[in-house]
Amino acid sequence: MNRIQKLVAQRRTHEILARGLEIEICMALGDRDGAARSLREQNALIAARFAQLEQLEEEGGNYFALAGQMSAMQAEARRATGG
Repeated sequence: MNRIQKLVAQRRTHEILARGLEIEICMALGDRDGAARSLREQNALIAARFAQLEQLEEEGGNYFALAGQMSAMQAEARRATGG
């Protein structure tokens, strides 16, 4: 992944985690509609992450190496947010 692709992946990872927190908050407040909306947004972000992974593989990248990089980003984001 080049620098921009990494930044996009990092931002997406943080947005996925933020949507998860938003779901928890909405559930705690009894806001089912808000939780459902956040879940849809989170699912769309996850689909976009997978699409990026597939695109990078099509461009000649190694799927498992790329998936490992994204997994490392996810772990770092969780550590940064205390999750």
